[in-house]
Amino acid sequence: MNWWAVSLTTGGYPVPADPDVPAWIQPALWSPEAYPGVTILVEAPEGFHVRTIPEHLLHGASPTEQQPGILVVIVSPDDGGHHLQIRGRAASARPAALIPLDGAEEIRIAQLRRFLKRLTGTSVPGLPRSLSLPPYHVWRMADVICAYAGRMAGASQREIGRVLDPSVRTMNARQWDTSSQRARVGRLLKRAARLADRREYVSLLRPGRFRLRA
Repeated sequence: MNWWAVSLTTGGYPVPADPDVPAWIQPALWSPEAYPGVTILVEAPEGFHVRTIPEHLLHGASPTEQQPGILVVIVSPDDGGHHLQIRGRAASARPAALIPLDGAEEIRIAQLRRFLKRLTGTSVPGLPRSLSLPPYHVWRMADVICAYAGRMAGASQREIGRVLDPSVRTMNARQWDTSSQRARVGRLLKRAARLADRREYVSLLRPGRFRLRA
């Protein structure tokens, strides 16, 4: 497998979905408890005249039953997608959004606004920077996952280093052994082991500042 030349629509790396199935083959279906980017739809109370979800919006979406009576749908996956959890058949016909007051309300409300944009056919903005991972953190995590993917594919640390930093390609063995690039690859692989083996990757879905303190 050419582990680097993968569709960059998912970051180009095998982020856990199954977790053994790469995310570019089958998108991850996270629960809203773990990932506040999932919009929860329930049946609206009686007396409200509510929107319906247009059929074209769900066209091509493949609902997955997460639990009995609870469906998860990824709407418009080709342009980033929007995760919905639909709780019961009545929630499809008479939807209302459920916003748990669990510390991640700002993210849930922002994602709901993005979903409403989809419903009305207007341009869908990204999340505000204040609700997203900082760019430097995103790039570091991309390198961590890249290093992990290389290791899982059987690549050596030096091969991983060549991908992450083209200057490694011109190094001889002695230069590589004493280089900062080698030390960095080692740090990335240690971080990757914590993310994968200790399931710390889940914390990336919901940073600590969006959790209630006990």
